[in-house]
Amino acid sequence: MNLELTLPEKPGFLHGLPLIDLLALVMLFPLLTTSLAPQAGAEVELPETNFRLQRVSNPIVVSITGGADPQYWVGKDRVERGALLDAVRLRAEQWQEGGSAAVLLKVDKTAQSYGMDVCYELLREGYRTLWGAKLAQ
Repeated sequence: MNLELTLPEKPGFLHGLPLIDLLALVMLFPLLTTSLAPQAGAEVELPETNFRLQRVSNPIVVSITGGADPQYWVGKDRVERGALLDAVRLRAEQWQEGGSAAVLLKVDKTAQSYGMDVCYELLREGYRTLWGAKLAQ
């Protein structure tokens, strides 16, 4: 059986098409994964620290923004200061990781006093509280 190639001698553009597909995927992957990453609450500028948090899967994230009138967020839901513990209590009822519910506090570095007040209230309610911070460079 005699097989012959029916394409021209050098089909260069045909060999380059898979490379173009690959480049498109490489460029799209970071764009899609960052937009799909779970973002909880509001943008908060965290203070720096040299300590690392223990790993806790699926903590209840409470974010407190800075400024004269801080905003309180539980997950992606904005709540008023008076309803903060009730919102955390609702999330804690769905906690299935074992032990007392873990609350991750992400407090803006200009609102640390508000974060301490919330932390003390959460500790009095029996929650494990963890503070989020950036690692010092």
